[in-house]
Amino acid sequence: MTDRTAPSPLVRALIARPVLAATDYPAPDPAVPADPATLFTAWLLDALAADLPDPQVLTLSTVDAEGRPDARVLVLRDVDRAAGAWHFWTEPDSPKARQFTARPDAALTAYWPGPGRQIRLRGPVHPSPTCPTPSPALHCYALHASTAEFWQAGPDRRHLRLRFSRTGAGWTTTGWAPTDIPG
Repeated sequence: MTDRTAPSPLVRALIARPVLAATDYPAPDPAVPADPATLFTAWLLDALAADLPDPQVLTLSTVDAEGRPDARVLVLRDVDRAAGAWHFWTEPDSPKARQFTARPDAALTAYWPGPGRQIRLRGPVHPSPTCPTPSPALHCYALHASTAEFWQAGPDRRHLRLRFSRTGAGWTTTGWAPTDIPG
């Protein structure tokens, strides 16, 4: 007879694995910049300087015609601080381009395990004709953030969050607030 309460090999392996085992927990700068693009750029430059693998690769999440979520990785090509826009290239007839043409709301997520940092950006995606591409087959698009959340893991599992929200007059911020993750 099999014990149905015993965890499966997968569950045992997942439980045994350290969670958010960052190798370095940098303390966030208490001086919050006026906009999320400035902080994003600083964190990305930190990740590049630390030689983290592919720090410029982000996850783009969209919604298809039936309202189902869809996600894939892509390469960040630029950040426009003044516009609060994150640029990337794709073919104009790709599934993602068709999805954000039909429904422009999307999200970009960056996660860098070494320093235990995550950034979530949400907002509409629009063509960005001023952004150069290496081929006429590729078009540049930009996610114009309406919200941005910066998450810094903590060794005591008291993680910090900083949230930017776009207003008509610029950006408002909430944080660095600790968040407890049980377990």
